[in-house]
Amino acid sequence: MSPPPDSFIAHLCASGYHPRSDKHSNVLAQAIVNDLVKHCPRIRERAAAGELVYDLNFKLRAGTAEWNVDLVVGPPQLGTAAPPAGTAIHRQPPSNVHIAIELKAVMTEHRKAVKNRKRDLEAHHEHVHNYNNNAVAGGLLIINGAATFKSPLRPALTVHTNPDKLIAHCVNEFRSVSVRGGQTGYGLEAKCALVVHVDNVDLGGACYDTTAPAIPVGDPLHYDSFIRSICEHYTRRF
Repeated sequence: MSPPPDSFIAHLCASGYHPRSDKHSNVLAQAIVNDLVKHCPRIRERAAAGELVYDLNFKLRAGTAEWNVDLVVGPPQLGTAAPPAGTAIHRQPPSNVHIAIELKAVMTEHRKAVKNRKRDLEAHHEHVHNYNNNAVAGGLLIINGAATFKSPLRPALTVHTNPDKLIAHCVNEFRSVSVRGGQTGYGLEAKCALVVHVDNVDLGGACYDTTAPAIPVGDPLHYDSFIRSICEHYTRRF
């Protein structure tokens, strides 16, 4: 089983969460790449042979539309050598994108924010499949379950009334994001919801929520299912 990455929580404990920074999404994207290489034989073999690379904050163009994607994986430019010993996969812009993953967060104002995140993720998978019908589109949603949150953009502390109810609402809304079962139509091939407790005051207290209404092992939205789904779709298509 692949548990949610410790490196992401370690980053939140050290630096907190800033809505205008991409540092937290970069840390999480790097952890996802590491887990795909570790747990997916096809990805691991191709990465070790220099036949697969990854990049962060990649501008994916489909027709006249351009979309900044948090994490992409695909074949390298011609002539790329295998990664050196101790490096599992090269980081460089791929020549073609086979996996594209968008990372979104709902840290406060849950009911309003989750509507925007749903819209973003629906647009993400449509753009990815317009770019390449065979590409695997993934979406991950971070949901804050802390009772309070101190935004660096606001002077006052925000209080979340009944955070469990807010978590459940966000999870249910995320479940309704379109899912693509085959290679026709639009939808995400893999989805994940990570519930965290981050108040941005006691940084060392940041942690994952592993009890209901957070996502249990075996649920299609669990991180382990997310990694497995990406691997299975990639292996079948590429």
